[in-house]
Amino acid sequence: MNNLDIIHYAARAANWESRRYHAVVHVRPRHDPSAQWSPFDPLRRDSDSAKLAAAARVNVTHHDGYVAASAGVGALLVFAHEDINVDRLPDLDCAERRRAQRRAIAECAALIGRDSGPLWWRKEPVLRRVP
Repeated sequence: MNNLDIIHYAARAANWESRRYHAVVHVRPRHDPSAQWSPFDPLRRDSDSAKLAAAARVNVTHHDGYVAASAGVGALLVFAHEDINVDRLPDLDCAERRRAQRRAIAECAALIGRDSGPLWWRKEPVLRRVP
């Protein structure tokens, strides 16, 4: 998947309506057709990533060297922080950790949006009886 596919499927997991333009995805809530379309890029903006995590119910955990995002059954993504040499490039604003977090949330939601569709948490699991 390319970045536009990731953003499109992530919006689908959050139950948002999306429109793809040349290099931008715009979204609006599906239940409010009078709402305005707004640009959406959870891979670059922390605010969009936080909204996506809340809407698609993605759980994020931070560890010493990586960020893990999980949602639903089987959607678990782990992104490692790049090795940063503090002497050469101080990461004072934790940019690398935030990048890993945004990537983990967006790709985890994209997997859910691609495989399960919108409102995946409301779907009943299929339980089969073994004879």
